[in-house]
Amino acid sequence: MDINLLLALFAGALLTFAAFSTVLQRASLPGPLLCLSFGAVIGPHAFDLMRIEDFGVPTGTLLEQAARITLAVGLAGVALRLPHGYWRANSRWIVAIIGLGMLLMLVVATGLAWWGLGVPFLVALLVGAIVTPTDPVVTTPIVTGSLAEEKVPEKVRHNLSAESGINDGLGYLFVMAPVLLITKPDQAWQELVTKVLLREVVGAAVFGAVAGLILGKLFILVRDHGLMEESSYLAFIVPLALVLLGGGKLLGTDALLAVFVGAAVFGQVIPQREEAEEDKVHDAVARLFLLPIFILLGLALPIGEWAGLGWAPVVILTGTVLLRRLVTIWALRPVLKSVHDRSETVFLSWFAPIGVSALFYATLAERHTGNHDIFVYATLAITISVLLHGLTSAPFSAWLHAQEPERREKQEEPAG
Repeated sequence: MDINLLLALFAGALLTFAAFSTVLQRASLPGPLLCLSFGAVIGPHAFDLMRIEDFGVPTGTLLEQAARITLAVGLAGVALRLPHGYWRANSRWIVAIIGLGMLLMLVVATGLAWWGLGVPFLVALLVGAIVTPTDPVVTTPIVTGSLAEEKVPEKVRHNLSAESGINDGLGYLFVMAPVLLITKPDQAWQELVTKVLLREVVGAAVFGAVAGLILGKLFILVRDHGLMEESSYLAFIVPLALVLLGGGKLLGTDALLAVFVGAAVFGQVIPQREEAEEDKVHDAVARLFLLPIFILLGLALPIGEWAGLGWAPVVILTGTVLLRRLVTIWALRPVLKSVHDRSETVFLSWFAPIGVSALFYATLAERHTGNHDIFVYATLAITISVLLHGLTSAPFSAWLHAQEPERREKQEEPAG
């Protein structure tokens, strides 16, 4: 591979999208959508300037590791966006959307996949588990930036961010259940409880909490003693994410969950006044670390294999991506009525995009099971979500903003 061609294409795309980011965002053309499209255009199905095979690494390995690192940085950014006291003040939303919501989304997604794709139940369960978590990277343009701050209420942005962070780490448990049932049916449940749940998931939460607390105290110490010149989070976000990712993996835990828990604890430990600085650097971090994965995915899209599937899987996976969320949020409406009004519920029932986390779990599942169809279905679902949720981000945000007078009127009624 010509490294200069790689640099010119990837950096040139990021530079162009950054230069016009405000205009593009308000035109409903967020970074993930543009980078995915750019990767497809320069790939073998269009101009053929570059192929995923040119990197000299097996495609599955490259995408899995790139997605893993991207998710770590994205999850750390999500956790640090949440203000002090968020978790206690919003426990009702977290318990409902994670404890009940993930299970409902899994059931709906699995049912549609099993009914419409014509695959065995365990494969449908695996596809359903892969597309269940809300993606923190694709969600970022919806909840950050000038458009989101102007149009989307802070409570909605924070709740969607928190959900996309915590359910990505817990998604590992959902994915490994069908993986083990397919690969080790006799030992699946024992390994799921003893290894996956207790060691990897619970272990990740404990490791992340302890590491986040220690690193948060260290951050305060070095800042208070004038030992650190950097005045922003930029010096901490990426190293924090990567040290938790590497350390969590070395300990045999669910490293992505460890990253989110660790970053969340870190964000709650450091002084509140520091958190405002993160917003100023997050866009730069996002463009540099979060968007290249979509160019890679664009290069790797199995468009030829999609063409062989026909239109039925496209319709089924579109329904799976959308209905898993619509059904779940409205089913939980009685529980969440005191948290979000009807217009906010409409917004939240539409925006639960999938992306990098689904790619990570799809490549992990393919590596464990050897079933390439999982990758084909998952990447099709990701592409559908990036297109639909990207193209509707600005119109839906504007619609939600237009409902604000009505929301204020309803809130003022009891006082009147």
